[in-house]
Amino acid sequence: MKGTEGAGAEDYAGFRAGFVPITGLPNAGKSTLMNSLCGTRLSIISDKPQTTRNNILGILNAPGLQAVFVDTPGFLRGRNLFERSMAGAIKRAAAEEGDLCILITEPGLPPEDKLPLFEPLKRLTCPLFLAVNKLDKEKSPDRAKAAADHFSKLLPVTQVFLISALTGGGLKELRAAIKAALPEHPPYYPQDQLTDRWEKFYVAEIIREQIFRLYTQEVPYSSAVEIEVFREQPGRDDQILAAVHVARTGQKPIIIGRGGSMIKRLREASEKAIKSFLRRPVELHLTVKVTPGWQDNPVFLKEIGFYEKK
Repeated sequence: MKGTEGAGAEDYAGFRAGFVPITGLPNAGKSTLMNSLCGTRLSIISDKPQTTRNNILGILNAPGLQAVFVDTPGFLRGRNLFERSMAGAIKRAAAEEGDLCILITEPGLPPEDKLPLFEPLKRLTCPLFLAVNKLDKEKSPDRAKAAADHFSKLLPVTQVFLISALTGGGLKELRAAIKAALPEHPPYYPQDQLTDRWEKFYVAEIIREQIFRLYTQEVPYSSAVEIEVFREQPGRDDQILAAVHVARTGQKPIIIGRGGSMIKRLREASEKAIKSFLRRPVELHLTVKVTPGWQDNPVFLKEIGFYEKK
């Protein structure tokens, strides 16, 4: 995951840089935290759990600092090849590739059945920060303290922060602590770079975000987005053709809607968001395909960037 180093070390005396995985249970606020720390919207956000599927890099560049945040999927037990590859990405980011790890949690105690999911964090060799999130909504300080005390006893937590990733509360202190904790090292990426992902990846993520926003129940979790055509044309709108893959035949008419009403809403909302992200005109076309068992198909998962055989 670590990128190519920049200029020689002699040009960066006192500079601090490193990789900072952000881990936690689904819907704890990992994507919101990374977006807020980086000052730009890189990870998609939904109030539904397991929105993030890939490890996504967000790069914070500041004077004397480059913090490369890794937004990981929420802790989960993999039921299929797709989810097992997600779980593996979490473990690699937290245990192998971090100079500092942030565990984000909500106030209160986690469910008992989720406690085994935190086990990999006991084996960390890097510092572990605990960020108790959503204090903009939490009315009881006792619940924030309960979370802080619980995880401090369970895991090798080095510092605790009470934050609101949504409003920015506590993030100034967290940024300062991150800088102090990272090793002296030249930047890993150019200092004007915000992420390691291509535009094509973000276009697929934007469409998937709109699927989470517009559809309910199992449909968002049973769908995947594949960009089949991404054509930039000087002087003309970019042409994008995306396929929405669903796992079962009965889900296709749900995506399309009566008389094509839902897929029209999906296309219009996605096209508007893509234009805003790319800052140039685009023309988006959508198709819907039934791909049975795509979650357990390594060839398909590799094609859409979710799975690499180890």
